[in-house]
Amino acid sequence: MTAAYPRDSVLAVIGDGLGSLLVHATARYLGFDNRQITVFGPSVNPVGTYQQFAHNLGQTVLRSESESHFLAPDWPTFAQIDAWSRRSPAPLWRSTRRKYNPGVPEILTEATVVQKRMGWEESRVPLRVGWLQREMEPMPHFVLYDEDANFVGRSKHVMLAPGHGPLSFPPVLAKARTDPSLAERIVQAYEPKRYVPGGRYIVLGAGIASVNEWANILDVGGSALALTRNPQPETQDLNVPRCLFESLGIDAYVALPFEQRVRFLGEVLKGTRPDRRQWLERIERGQREGRFAAAVGDIAEIEAGAAGLHVRIDGKSTDIGWLDVTGIVAGTGFNKSVLTIPLLRRIVEFYDLPVDNGRLKLQTNCGVPGLDRPESRLCCMGLIANNVIPHGDTIAGLKFIARRFVSDVARAERLRRRSFPRRLSLQLSMGRDVARALRSVPTTEQLA
Repeated sequence: MTAAYPRDSVLAVIGDGLGSLLVHATARYLGFDNRQITVFGPSVNPVGTYQQFAHNLGQTVLRSESESHFLAPDWPTFAQIDAWSRRSPAPLWRSTRRKYNPGVPEILTEATVVQKRMGWEESRVPLRVGWLQREMEPMPHFVLYDEDANFVGRSKHVMLAPGHGPLSFPPVLAKARTDPSLAERIVQAYEPKRYVPGGRYIVLGAGIASVNEWANILDVGGSALALTRNPQPETQDLNVPRCLFESLGIDAYVALPFEQRVRFLGEVLKGTRPDRRQWLERIERGQREGRFAAAVGDIAEIEAGAAGLHVRIDGKSTDIGWLDVTGIVAGTGFNKSVLTIPLLRRIVEFYDLPVDNGRLKLQTNCGVPGLDRPESRLCCMGLIANNVIPHGDTIAGLKFIARRFVSDVARAERLRRRSFPRRLSLQLSMGRDVARALRSVPTTEQLA
């Protein structure tokens, strides 16, 4: 049952995705009850958007290690829960070598258990917040309104977790998509799609989304041309170097000036991808069969053609020229500008917040400058916070931000926290319930 509104709460999350579940689970673990927490969003499933993206990509495993999961503490890790559930030491052995990756079905199963056990739905108000107003009397807090400017509640502390901005397309592809005769053949990797046997496709990018699509095309008997603007990057397990997933690395990153952090992100976020045995086997087989090739260049023109699209490619070293292809897939991710998210754009414009090339200059605690106060937090999480937490849009990054935020709120509210024995009992029972649920889920094959 969803919460009634208008609703006043101690802390609120604007957004109903993975971040909301991690903030909610952490707050409940520390001792807040559901009456003190509000989650604003229309979705009945906090992992629904992620699940759809994973399905569209054909993704089967997470690229992160077993620490990335939805229980509030890191322990037990997902590998430990998996080993407990399957009665097998294999997940633990792989984890010691950093070769364990939770399966998507398994991690979604855990999320469902956490959602139900912690009562996430009991805290949810089923609407989108369109505006928030900072008020100082009788104490610092925020007043929240929906997209039609109706009052929906107040909260002393607010986490902005709006998710990603819109999908990103290079200008040539964005223009071609406005033509109805071309639009259905130009898709984003995160959009639904269907490949046909014998089809010929261009895949832009060389990150994990693009590599997934190479494999998906080859699997159905199609041909793929991997087109990148720069030589393909070296393989890398995670989307940023592993040291940036740990507190010492994050602290060193945060200590850099904002401009250096942004430059550094530009260097480490260039289409990195993990090394996957099965991907390599499929690609090598595709090369031998003449169904896979790679080139460095840009799409210059697109028009209707005999196979569907007639595409001119400007190569960086050699002239590729015109090709007839069935379709184009852009593995170019999401628009990272906060100005593409309506609520954030309104807040930026009204409060005159500092933005540099679409990035909000957050404080080192992910707080919104000028609005965030120790006694009344306003914090951001997700992709919009990766200039503070470089892996902020991963489960591990969302969890890191959620724990810091909830801990700050607990200190500000002088929360009487659950005792250690009660926290331990809760954690063990949660791990037990997840392990039981996993027994009905087929084991996902490890790819690393």
